[in-house]
Order: sequence, then structure tokens, then C-alpha cells
Amino acid sequence: MATQASSTAQQQVDIEETITRLESKKGVESVTVLTKDGRVIRTTATAKQSEVHGKLLSKLARDAADIVEELEPQDELSFLRIRTKRHEIMVALDHSYLLVVVQSPQKE
Repeated sequence: MATQASSTAQQQVDIEETITRLESKKGVESVTVLTKDGRVIRTTATAKQSEVHGKLLSKLARDAADIVEELEPQDELSFLRIRTKRHEIMVALDHSYLLVVVQSPQKE
């Protein structure tokens, strides 16, 4: 049980360090960590923005992962990049989590 608690504590530290590192990058507007089903674990965005991102991007990630699996059964989706005129949204997929970074492409 102590090992699980120290592992969870280390994961929390890793999440915080990752968010801090990403936030320091030029143009980054928000960083959000989500569960696979879209629940917000940690975010630097507004509550409303996080909720919308969680709902929509988790669905998009599931759908895209299903497409990749159907096209190439031996492969798996690890990253999505969406660029609009105003933002660039990057989604890194893990077995349990999604990491969403929103940045302004004009500030690159």
C-alpha cells in the first residue's frame, strides 16, 4: 500500500513538473491533463474551457484511435495535432490519460 501511495505522489509531482515546463513555452495558453473519458485531473485553463476540451477532445482521441487501429491493427495513436487560424491544439495520448496543450500559433 505504501508503494502505491508513493507511486501516486510521484505521478502528481511528474504532472506538476510537466505542466510547469509546458506553460513556460512561448505561445502556450493552457495545459490540461484528462482521464481517457474526459474528466479533468489538472488544468491551467478556465473551468468551462477544460470541461469542453475534456468532453470533445476525449471523444476525438477515441475516434481517431479507433480509426488508426482499423487501418493498422498493429499500431496505435499516440499524438494528435489540430491547427486552426487562432489556435493549435496538441493532444498526447497515454494508456490512462490525455495531455492537452493549447497554444497560439502566431506566437511560435
